[in-house]
Amino acid sequence: MIPQHCIPVLLILIVSCAHFPQQGMQDVKREIEFRDVIKDPEAFKGEAIIWGGVIIETITRSDDTLIIVRQTELDFQKQPKDLDKSAGRFIIRYRGFLDPALYSRDREVTVEGRIAGKEERFVGEHRVSHPVIDSDSLRLWETWRKSPDYYDPWYEEPYPIWGPYPYYYHHHHHRRPPPRIRK
Repeated sequence: MIPQHCIPVLLILIVSCAHFPQQGMQDVKREIEFRDVIKDPEAFKGEAIIWGGVIIETITRSDDTLIIVRQTELDFQKQPKDLDKSAGRFIIRYRGFLDPALYSRDREVTVEGRIAGKEERFVGEHRVSHPVIDSDSLRLWETWRKSPDYYDPWYEEPYPIWGPYPYYYHHHHHRRPPPRIRK
């Protein structure tokens, strides 16, 4: 049985783990696929979406910031996954200034917003139509790099064969996975 004074604390902790505002999440239609929108963005104008991907370019203007994103699928946390697979590009329009040094190339981003239409841009010499999203909520994901794998010949565990209390036996040494280090 949970004491009565712990219930408000638990509720606050549970609610504080949300990444995006919940009022906007109810408007999002799960059946709207990026592949359908990229064919005809005007048909989906005003629809709420949550998309993500990898930043290609950030353009600052006097009243807003445009982020051109290579779309990828999202995992259960709404973080971009399968970064090598993409169905196309889209543009995030953010009202205000975003620093291009932070929102830089190859960073992962997730946006919640509404489809505002389309914009024609050149990719190389090809003219491509990009869906434009008016951002309600924007999430820039942390970058991680893998630490170098190396073998430390001088490292030895304090209990090489027998573990600490209750003195269990290690039948073999386990290699720990390399730590993830922030860039």
